[in-house]
Amino acid sequence: MNILQNYRTFGNEQIEIRFRAGEECFAQKAFATLSDALPAITNYFRISGSFPKVCVVIVIHRSEFDRLVRDFLQVEIELPSHPARIAQPQRTDMVVLSPSAYEAHSIFKYNPDEFRRLLIHELVHMVEEYLSPDIETIPRWWSEGLAVYLSGQWIYEDEFRKAAMDGVSQKDVPGFRQIEEERQLAYDWGWTIVRFVESEYGSDMVLRIVKECADGQVFTVMGGETENLERQWRDWLTIKESLIPAI
Repeated sequence: MNILQNYRTFGNEQIEIRFRAGEECFAQKAFATLSDALPAITNYFRISGSFPKVCVVIVIHRSEFDRLVRDFLQVEIELPSHPARIAQPQRTDMVVLSPSAYEAHSIFKYNPDEFRRLLIHELVHMVEEYLSPDIETIPRWWSEGLAVYLSGQWIYEDEFRKAAMDGVSQKDVPGFRQIEEERQLAYDWGWTIVRFVESEYGSDMVLRIVKECADGQVFTVMGGETENLERQWRDWLTIKESLIPAI
């Protein structure tokens, strides 16, 4: 039995959206978002030729989200999953909780711009996995930082930017080891490290890390001592603080 047999299909040869009846509006939003974002993201990573077809499944219930993450994506998931968990990518497939289900099945309220950035965030994960020699070894702070940074969530959403902004202003900045060890810090500070790498070493270095890091040692790819790079990052946070957009 086809696991998606009750889903309708919308899209083209590059992007396919699967959705239930009544969810056409969100299917169209997802298609429009990814149609714009996919060329931009693949261009950033200098991917020549076509990217594999992307499939997004929009679900309307927490239990269906969990079922498809487990059975369609083949990703282990706690049951029931946490209400903060609303999207899961794997390879070039993605399962997303519909905004129509947020009130009953998540901790979020629907915001069209945040929904768009969420989809771009997950698309970045897809592209990183496509390019990575071993995505399972990549530190969470790098992958989440990359997705938060390239999706623009760090600019507009307090959930991703406030902790770092407050930490810089209060001179309370964690170290690299702490960011790697504590899950929440990966989301709060990872994007600042990615932005530092791009600002000081260029987007070519970001691409090198994505394509060459096979053992989780991001800073080894950069060719520097971790302690020195951490010191440079801390100095950069202070010097470049005014360049972090204020809303």
